Amino acid sequence: MDLKVTLTIQFFGILLVALLSFSLDSSLKSTALKYWKYAWLALCLALAGFYLALNYQSFAKPFFLIYYLGEYAFAYLLVAGCRNYACGKTINLRGLFALAAPAALTAALVAAYNNEFIKIFNFHSFIMAAAFALAFFALRMPGKISPNNTGWRVMKAALALLTLDFLYYTIVFSLRHTLYSPLLETHLSFSSIIDLVLQVMLGFGMVIVLLEKVREDVEETNRKLKEAHDRLEQLAHVDPLTAAFTRHAFYSFLQKQNRDEKAISGCVGVFDIDNLKPINDRFGHATGDAAISSAARAISSLVRTDDLIFRWGGDEFFVVMPGFDTAQAIERMGELNALLKDVKLFGAPEKISIGVSFGFANFSDINDLEKSVREADAKMYLAKQRGKDADKTEDVSFAASQRLRNFAGAALRKRGIYSSLNHE
Repeated sequence: MDLKVTLTIQFFGILLVALLSFSLDSSLKSTALKYWKYAWLALCLALAGFYLALNYQSFAKPFFLIYYLGEYAFAYLLVAGCRNYACGKTINLRGLFALAAPAALTAALVAAYNNEFIKIFNFHSFIMAAAFALAFFALRMPGKISPNNTGWRVMKAALALLTLDFLYYTIVFSLRHTLYSPLLETHLSFSSIIDLVLQVMLGFGMVIVLLEKVREDVEETNRKLKEAHDRLEQLAHVDPLTAAFTRHAFYSFLQKQNRDEKAISGCVGVFDIDNLKPINDRFGHATGDAAISSAARAISSLVRTDDLIFRWGGDEFFVVMPGFDTAQAIERMGELNALLKDVKLFGAPEKISIGVSFGFANFSDINDLEKSVREADAKMYLAKQRGKDADKTEDVSFAASQRLRNFAGAALRKRGIYSSLNHE
């Protein structure tokens, strides 16, 4: 096959890879892709320069200069893209000039050496083989590369084969004087096709790598969204002050139990803090919040691990205790008010005793739970009322005894006055 024909096939094959890279760049935001798309464009320019050098021998030197500059630009941008993909490193101006100047000088010297391409291709092949090897080892750098990444494996294989391919060219063209000339020409005719296959393989690996990166980015975004959703779900289901579940969580619990259709029975208890308003009025709402938090902790310390505590609103809580009946629950809660006696609260100068009233009701099915909550709530209010009545009785008794003591004191004082008068 004629060298010009194979070179034309190679040019259009690489042009398609370059166009694909540019089309991907409009939708994929990747620095590595930016390097790679310009690398393929530089290779297209190099192949065009080579084709023109073969067709216009009188202008061969400038066209060969374009070829070598394009090839070295392709090699440099290829390595830069691999380094960026592997470990996020980018090109800086210092590094660009440090490599671009020698590459341009080398290209100029090689192009000026001789118009006969075959005499200097071994040196050029060695430079390209070294560049492909650098790109191969750049992808081995530690970083975000996963060994299960298919595109990464294809790129590694293509770079390894291109390194061997151009090392082979280095050997063949170094021994050109000992090889049969028609055999060398035949080799040149098919070398462009071999290069095209390996370069398309490299471009195919790049496309897979970038698409897998998009997939990984989507998965990472979904993971973050799930974490944000879980945090919002937790905020919606857990009360930040008491760490108890919220009313919203209670209805979610009912829906889940109805979906699972699992039999569940037990008892439910409703709790209410008795003396929260005086605490708020005397010490402020921060102390009142501390009282609510202390009551929640005390309830949590008495329930089992599987029991569910909900803050129904304000200073009211209720507890779902599966497998328990009211008698067992009331016995468990017998120590509640003792735990809340003489508690040190934030903002209060002295210890405060917190009273909690509660009531329990049994439920035999999840559908009866809301009804049992209302029943337990009514019992809690009865307990609270009994506590208030007891407090009133205690207050009346205290007032009566106080009046009796005052009366006795007055009588004694009066008697003392009469005694002193009689004595005089």
